[in-house]
Amino acid sequence: MSAFKNQTATKPAKNALTQRNVLFATDFSAACNNAWWYALALARHYSSKLFVAHVISPDVYVSVPPELLCEAQKRNRLEAEAKIAQLQRRQGGTTGLQSEALLREGDIAGSLLHLISEYNIDLLVVATRGHRHLKRLLLGSVAEKLFRQAFCPVLVVPSQARLPSGRTLGISRIVCPTDFSPASSAALAFAILLARDYKAQLILGHVVEGAVINTVEDMHQLRESTEGRLRQLLPARHDLALEPRLEVTFGAPTEGISRIAAEYQSDLVVVGVHSAGPRQAHEHERTAYRVIRWSHCPVVTILNSTQKEAISAGEQNAASVRAEATLR
Repeated sequence: MSAFKNQTATKPAKNALTQRNVLFATDFSAACNNAWWYALALARHYSSKLFVAHVISPDVYVSVPPELLCEAQKRNRLEAEAKIAQLQRRQGGTTGLQSEALLREGDIAGSLLHLISEYNIDLLVVATRGHRHLKRLLLGSVAEKLFRQAFCPVLVVPSQARLPSGRTLGISRIVCPTDFSPASSAALAFAILLARDYKAQLILGHVVEGAVINTVEDMHQLRESTEGRLRQLLPARHDLALEPRLEVTFGAPTEGISRIAAEYQSDLVVVGVHSAGPRQAHEHERTAYRVIRWSHCPVVTILNSTQKEAISAGEQNAASVRAEATLR
């Protein structure tokens, strides 16, 4: 597992981030083909084993007559296997890396979450087709369920994100917004390790929302006090190549975070997210969701350890209920 997983913001790991197992989920769309290069670049950087997964949803067989179902399933599996193999070979692909194809059938998000546990995944890479001007559903319930329930960090690659020439992932600037919650602290721990690995500039930011400001002096004082709080989040010895930058802005969180990322031309945004069950994931738009929709660079989402334990306990309870129902 990654070195990050048992760390806190105040005591980051002294060793480098470890990503032994990277899982890339694909539906073979253009958005996923674009995200593939990020998964491949990260796997090369960390010498990871790269798992390439595709899940066939039962929905594709809704209109298939029962007598043709077996043949349709066989054909879809063969086509999927061929597409995964083609992806692994593309422009050198996984040459020199350990790589394994994973093909499953069933609920897409549920199957991927199971693979994360089964293969001890350290990082999940998924694509989205989200955009600020498109309807919310285009981001996909699958992506949101994954980054709100996955036990590992999730790299969400929006379709508008592009790798620089050469298919290498150069991370020079990492934006890490915080709302001073435990989830944000977990995200900062990860961002520090990542910035250390890539010798990147870390930009730690906070968006002040709803403050009553009557004078310019009020704004200056609030900015200074908030910068002080941000400074306290950083360890005395962070071992970063560049001194972190502190950014305080005012307004709505999504717009503020997007503005900071744009001003610094960030290569990556790392955000803490709050967990949500499958029924709650789409009840309302949360800040992390909006940041991903607006972002022009990849976004890493992080759940803190307490949330992971809560999700795990919930899954165990659900399993017990299903088992009791079966016995009855």
